[in-house]
Amino acid sequence: MLFKYRQGLLLLLIILFHQLSSAQKNIVYQPEWNSLQQHKEVPEWIRDAKFGIYCHWGVYTVPAYNNEHYYSHMHADSGYSKLGTYQRHIALYGPLSKFGYHDFIPMFKGEYFNADEWADLFVKSGARFAGPVGEHHDGFAMWDSQLTPFNAKQMGPHRDVVGELEKAIRKRGMKFFVSLHHELNYGYVKPKPGWAAADPKYAKLYGTPMPHEAWLKMWQGKCNEVVDKYHPDIMYFDSWLENIPEQYIKGYLAHYFNDAGQRGQDVTMTYKGNDIPEGIGMVDHENSNPDHIIDQPWLCDYSIGTGFALSWGYTAGMEIRSPKEIVHKIIEVVSKNGQLLLNLSPTSDGRIPQNQQEVMFRVGKWMWANGEAIYGTRPFSVYGETTGDGQRVHYTRKGDTLYAVFLDWPGDNKTVHLKALNNASMGGGIQSLQLLGLKSLENCPFHMEEQGLALTIPAKTRIPSDIAYVFRIVLKDSNHNVNENGQQMSQSQGNHAQAGSPFFKTETPLFDIIDGPDTPVINEGMPGTAGIQGGFEGGACVKVNGTYHLFPTERAGQPGMPMYYDRVKTRIGHWTSTDAIHWKRQKTLYQASGQYALTADDNPINDRRAALWSFIPVYNETHQRWYGYYLAYTVHKDIEPNHSFGRIWRAESVKEGIGGIGGPYTDKGIVMEPGLDTQLWEGRQGVASFFPYPVGKEWFSFYAGAYPYARQEDYPAKSGKGWFIGLARSSSLEGPWTRMDSSINPVTSIHPWFVENPLVSKLPNGLYIAIFDGGPEGFGLHLPNMMGYTLSKDGLHWTAARYLPIQAKVKKWWDIMRTPLCLIPEGNDHYTILYAAINNDKRFHPIGMVRVKLNRQALEEIGNNISTTN
Repeated sequence: MLFKYRQGLLLLLIILFHQLSSAQKNIVYQPEWNSLQQHKEVPEWIRDAKFGIYCHWGVYTVPAYNNEHYYSHMHADSGYSKLGTYQRHIALYGPLSKFGYHDFIPMFKGEYFNADEWADLFVKSGARFAGPVGEHHDGFAMWDSQLTPFNAKQMGPHRDVVGELEKAIRKRGMKFFVSLHHELNYGYVKPKPGWAAADPKYAKLYGTPMPHEAWLKMWQGKCNEVVDKYHPDIMYFDSWLENIPEQYIKGYLAHYFNDAGQRGQDVTMTYKGNDIPEGIGMVDHENSNPDHIIDQPWLCDYSIGTGFALSWGYTAGMEIRSPKEIVHKIIEVVSKNGQLLLNLSPTSDGRIPQNQQEVMFRVGKWMWANGEAIYGTRPFSVYGETTGDGQRVHYTRKGDTLYAVFLDWPGDNKTVHLKALNNASMGGGIQSLQLLGLKSLENCPFHMEEQGLALTIPAKTRIPSDIAYVFRIVLKDSNHNVNENGQQMSQSQGNHAQAGSPFFKTETPLFDIIDGPDTPVINEGMPGTAGIQGGFEGGACVKVNGTYHLFPTERAGQPGMPMYYDRVKTRIGHWTSTDAIHWKRQKTLYQASGQYALTADDNPINDRRAALWSFIPVYNETHQRWYGYYLAYTVHKDIEPNHSFGRIWRAESVKEGIGGIGGPYTDKGIVMEPGLDTQLWEGRQGVASFFPYPVGKEWFSFYAGAYPYARQEDYPAKSGKGWFIGLARSSSLEGPWTRMDSSINPVTSIHPWFVENPLVSKLPNGLYIAIFDGGPEGFGLHLPNMMGYTLSKDGLHWTAARYLPIQAKVKKWWDIMRTPLCLIPEGNDHYTILYAAINNDKRFHPIGMVRVKLNRQALEEIGNNISTTN
């Protein structure tokens, strides 16, 4: 009876939650505090993102002295001037009657500013949101403004800096941030008669010479202009909002929230102190943070600049923080329910100094290796402790996975006692305890004592980092649910969105795992596998008239040769089954030629097909034929990365009608290949796969690349790391196919740098779903090692990845989960998934099968919340 009561109460709460959520979406905010307080002050996405970067870049970087307040300090001609700025200015530039702040603007050229390079650095640093200072106290707007001529588009760099960064940052899947500090502009400098700044033509720069009411309208107009042009996900305000009358702040906030509501965008604004009433935005702590867990999420903005000058803008000879200082601050802030915003300081020519970049590369190395202890986490019951031996430890939690982050290395073979971790605080026993950051996960001995958890560092374990050390503690099941990442989720933790996924706000999984064979359905030694040395990778399966047709890439290899040849001597096979468990090989559709390219720059001008991959069958209703799209590589074993210069071919079934699925097929030509329109992210592979799907009256296709180039001049020698996807479009399956531009490509909203083989279909409510290879845990990548999926309303904008923990119901026979080959509807919301996977002890990569069931409640919730923007 009690159980039924709880079920009824839970159902009622769910209904109320949906009603409140629907009401929230339909709110038209009025410029009144009580109306604005209906807006959710801190979206879940920023609580998952945790780490952002912004940059103080403006005219003040030309004198590059003192700090970003040079604008004010240079005018302090009576009494104290910080660091002697006034006296130095007069000596270097002349009296204020001859040389004002405005005279620095022509020197502010930003000739090396490159928004893509900045955004790449932000991603490499591990940031999940980023942006510029839109305007500092100096009245110079860094965007293309219609309200003041003193802006970076009309003067100085002659670039829409905010606009260029908005495109570059969103393109890489990050949320966009803008800070505004211009509330201090009025009164900060009071030009004296005779100063060059007193000329009326500079009034909109110095602010104070304007009538106050006109300046206030310009202040609010600038805020609204940034919203209307760039739609930031976060608007940051510095101190001194109390200088602005309430009606202007309220008018701006109503405009911002209403604009975001119309766009289905979850936004927030930040403030300091008591500048606005509680319950509207996120409180910011500048270069500081609370000493305990704060219930309401908060922000810490923290500058890479340090020393006695503590400049946020670039100054000559500035001191900067170490990677350890920055990562330790991130860890501390997150453990206390905060998010960290780090400031970088570019030079006046638009470059981020090399020493700052090197610091950020090291921060990023730690974040990418250990970020699971940061992204998407929530505070534990205590933020941390100091052990009896003096090690500082901070705690975070994600469902029933607890992270103990040591700021100090205990030493190998040492036992550490953690008093804060006991059966009561953790809610149960421990299933596993592992050290992250090594080549493979290191299991740590542990036991529970009266004084808390005792964990032992394994003997002869090298230090995984010189910054901080993460121990992953997975708790035993204590009546908690398993989320879609295979992690345990408690009721208190489960309502939070997964890291990087602002679209999913339910702990209900989209798919329930039903069952599947505990062994592969096609494995080495089974009929049809003779001559397949390396097993299977990639391809697709479709169901036609009750028969499954599977077209896998067969890594045929060569007996007695190294496994490398498995990736070259490939072929496209055709297999059939009536139950997706018992399979019969029918034929070989295509066989790789093995005609290697001989040099690294031997592009596919020729027709070599040394390796063939990823045959994707699509039925053309208009022409009543099956089209097959597949990839041909030109490779050589001494060329690294090894699969290079891909071309996508289209084949067509000879037999008319849906029964022609089994072939034979004839080639109809190349639909995509490296050329003048190749984008840098496609890298060494040119194109690596092709997966068409219909959207309205046209076709879209995911296509892939790998090992990207940072610059055009790096081609073909200096490629980087990453496995990206992009989108192409065509009015027909025949083509021509056109790559979408860099505002769409690469598609990083799913994952910032790894998505492989996304297969697209539609769910019953019309949502597009793409299932894909989510990447391995091993090889130092620390990817989920599960098949993933992403959703879209329009086939163009895709949500952050979610993952399917099929090991919850299927015995885990694989070490590395690879490529899903289908999502086939079977009726009654049941689906069949085939997948290729790897057992590290075997050369042969088998194929497995799992059945899942669509959760209609989750589908409805997601459909209501999903956005059509990244």
